Amino acid sequence: MVGALPLCLTSAAAQPTPASPTQIEQGSMPQPEPAAPPEFAAVEKAIAEYFASLSDHQAGDLIHQSQVEAALDRVLDAGWDVSGRDALMKRVLADGSFLVRELASPAGRKFMRRIARHPGTYSRLERLSTISSGQKLVRDLVRQKDGDKLIEYMATTRGGHNLGRMMAGTRRGVDLNKPTNRIYTAEELVTELMNVYARKK
Repeated sequence: MVGALPLCLTSAAAQPTPASPTQIEQGSMPQPEPAAPPEFAAVEKAIAEYFASLSDHQAGDLIHQSQVEAALDRVLDAGWDVSGRDALMKRVLADGSFLVRELASPAGRKFMRRIARHPGTYSRLERLSTISSGQKLVRDLVRQKDGDKLIEYMATTRGGHNLGRMMAGTRRGVDLNKPTNRIYTAEELVTELMNVYARKK
């Protein structure tokens, strides 16, 4: 039978082997597992609570970058650091953009909430604002009685879609039917986050 090891050898064997400088330099040290994101219901709750905290915010309202930044901070507090955050932010209208400023006025909010009932109206309104004299046209529509009806017509009817395509032939024109890839509402933000979340699972 082999005799008992000397106490000094027994103690040494029990100690963890320190990482070598080479291991540290090469980044081979074991990394902690990233924390699992919370259930998506917690993400939805964080977004909903943030927008509910805003004064006079309604479902379907146009959102802007500082709001989305604050909403994503709430999601981070809930336990999920959204990947691709910067790219996501670029898809939201800037705080000082024409459309955000125009729809923030009293007349603009009334106009906004009428067109928000129909999908595709914000993208068409944004594209319309980029053509020659487009910003003036948008301002006029916001202030005219039933000015929202033109945007609704372009978004919801075949004749409106044809008109949207014809706008590409105007000066600095563009096809109003072409998607912008923007995130315009809190509801669209939740949908996009759901897509990101699904890819992470």
